[in-house]
Amino acid sequence: MGNVVALEEFRRTLDRREERGRALARPEIRGGEIWGRDYTQLEAVVFGLLKVREIAAYHASLRAARHADGSGQEFDALCLDALDAAYRVEDLGPARLKAAVKPLKEWLLDAMTEDNKRDMAWALVLVDLIEKSPTK
Repeated sequence: MGNVVALEEFRRTLDRREERGRALARPEIRGGEIWGRDYTQLEAVVFGLLKVREIAAYHASLRAARHADGSGQEFDALCLDALDAAYRVEDLGPARLKAAVKPLKEWLLDAMTEDNKRDMAWALVLVDLIEKSPTK
């Protein structure tokens, strides 16, 4: 048997749903895709940092939905700093890349929980691969 729903209640429900925004899809993490790249190449570094950002954004959105805490602007800045250091590794050296990656790793470790440890571990692996293979 059907239910009669008041039009105003239905609109309020839709408004609440729109306020929350769209839910992010769970990131696809494939070991072959991660291990099969040469992280001395900038293209692989870009892939790695985008995958790390995708993982972090997914889990941050889940946390924000539960706790309503901040945005991802700080994490995006860390990713861009790491990308810049990787791009200029021949000019600035691997020490600059290591310094740029350190806060990124710390952020990931701080965000790691029992529920997301598998995904965050993959993100840390990606960051390690980027850090440890900076030169040809």
